Amino acid sequence: MNKLMIVAALLATSTLAAGCLGCSAFNGGSDRVLSRNSDSIILCENQGFIATTASGVIEGKWANRPDGTSMDAIDGTTNTDAFVLVWNSDGTASTSPTLGDGNWTELQLNATELDHADVQCEDLVSRSWWTAQ
Repeated sequence: MNKLMIVAALLATSTLAAGCLGCSAFNGGSDRVLSRNSDSIILCENQGFIATTASGVIEGKWANRPDGTSMDAIDGTTNTDAFVLVWNSDGTASTSPTLGDGNWTELQLNATELDHADVQCEDLVSRSWWTAQ
């Protein structure tokens, strides 16, 4: 029994020394992150979004329009239109009306960066408005 306890302790120590428990738990592979100057939009694979601009943060849900080139974003707190995002032919995106002027560029993030963005996406489901919409 003492040998078993020593082996278990060594395994636990080596796992903690490596820096993670349950490594390879990558999430957010379908999340999309857009940037414009210091503003950002995270379009989450769970159909949520986080838009961060100089005027504040808007969180809510998005849905593709039937045309396939645009989407509607609904503010989770107020259940009103937050913005419309349109994919431009050059690969950029534009938003109207509340997020201001200028095109958005999609960032190409690595797995770790997408995983960090997805933490915010997963947090959206804890909001009171998430199930109310």
